[in-house]
Amino acid sequence: METKPRILLIREWEGQTSGSGCCGRLEGDFLVCGESQPVAPGQRSIMERMGPLYMSLKRELGDSADIEVIDPRNVSLFFFLLHDFWRFNVGITQALKTLARIPIQAVVVNGRIVARGEWPDAEKVLAATGLRAVGT
Repeated sequence: METKPRILLIREWEGQTSGSGCCGRLEGDFLVCGESQPVAPGQRSIMERMGPLYMSLKRELGDSADIEVIDPRNVSLFFFLLHDFWRFNVGITQALKTLARIPIQAVVVNGRIVARGEWPDAEKVLAATGLRAVGT
């Protein structure tokens, strides 16, 4: 059985996180200030800019890759990365570099950082997976 590549799109959730753990997130219309301004406009902007990348990857790869969107504060990110380091034979040096360089906004493919601080073109992410698009 062939191993499917995993793409992690790392970005903060829009909602304000309260102090009650992973289930304490406030979001949506409840957190609108003034003239329909979201409480977390920076995070909302990042989310909106990530949308075209996510949709392009889903369209091009279909079910041939696992695509996850995850908040950098979510403890699951650490476990996803550990699993991918093992599954995709990422060396200890590369694994430590990835762990040390994870920012609030990043793309990680198979345990290796592809982009930091900005959303790359879908072609760059596709190339990192080693897969051809579904339609080609």
